[in-house]
Amino acid sequence: MKKFFLLAAVVGVALTSCVKNEGLATVADQNEITFEVAKFKASSRAEVAFPTDIPFGTYAYYENSLTPGSHSPYIQNAEIIYKVADGNGYWAANGETYFWPTQGHLDFISYAPYNEDANSPAVPKISDADVQQTIKYETFKVDAANPVDLLYSDKAMQQTANTVHYGFTGVPTLFHHALAKLNIMVKAFRLDNRNESPEAVTSWNVVVKKITIKNIYDEGSLTLKTTNVHDQGATTVQWTNTITAVKYDVWSNTSSQTSKVWECEQTLTTTARHYGAGTADVAENYFVLPQAMSAGVQQITIDYAITTSAPGGQTATVEHSATKYFVDFPAVPAWEQGKNITYTIDIDPAGDEIHFAPAVVDWENVDGVISI
Repeated sequence: MKKFFLLAAVVGVALTSCVKNEGLATVADQNEITFEVAKFKASSRAEVAFPTDIPFGTYAYYENSLTPGSHSPYIQNAEIIYKVADGNGYWAANGETYFWPTQGHLDFISYAPYNEDANSPAVPKISDADVQQTIKYETFKVDAANPVDLLYSDKAMQQTANTVHYGFTGVPTLFHHALAKLNIMVKAFRLDNRNESPEAVTSWNVVVKKITIKNIYDEGSLTLKTTNVHDQGATTVQWTNTITAVKYDVWSNTSSQTSKVWECEQTLTTTARHYGAGTADVAENYFVLPQAMSAGVQQITIDYAITTSAPGGQTATVEHSATKYFVDFPAVPAWEQGKNITYTIDIDPAGDEIHFAPAVVDWENVDGVISI
């Protein structure tokens, strides 16, 4: 029986902006609301640039210092894009120009990518009942054929002017990933037995033909809460997942499930490479709904072929298909929000060495009579 091993690793998602925004005297003088944008990295806050070709959406709520406690809409799902003026880049509203109020402050909540339909499941719903302390994604469905990076920002509170953070000037807009991300790598455990048997070398050629993940939950809801910190000056506050049914940072999923197939003939080496590397559909950075692994549910199937070249020159090719459940690999008990998860499929083409179980058939007693 051939063997393969599935190894898993999880890393915190690295996500900053490094586009400079110095010298925007004209914008600053006009008091236009601009944004400083970054993505969150668990270990060091912000380190990977937010892509300048992806617009994001924002909401802002105004509190007048003369009537504290009353937050009224100031910006409603505005599209924020990257602009360049006089050789300098900055983020600001597309088509509209919003200016800072002369008194009071603004609270900002942003999301990405931008969707002009505010009722879309990809746009978080903001609760006014508790002064914007709750946002929800409701029955959002991941497109298995074209999943996108769903993001929400920290809540930027008591903002009164553009300030400098992460190399940008504007509203601090630090995004977090709402989904999880999968990567699948493949390798051969060995391709010959030269070290074990230098005088009788067997070699193997291993080709992975298809990888399928199935029974993956693809629709769910997420409720995030924060605590407002008014009267503490300009600051940002993070959101907390309200799901307490499981201990992992996942979504509340529906029963909707999907599958994803990657298919190409990839000859393995003993060095791990992303499956489908060099093709348009590589098993890398594949966004999935955050979910806990369950017995008998999420599974992976690997279709592969092994050609064996024996010491005597004979060759034989055998097709294989192996299915495993993700829950059987406890290193990753859940696909959690903001986690970049890598599975390495390690195929051992040798399988079981040929052993022998000797026995001897007992002598059969035959009686003969010789008459004289």
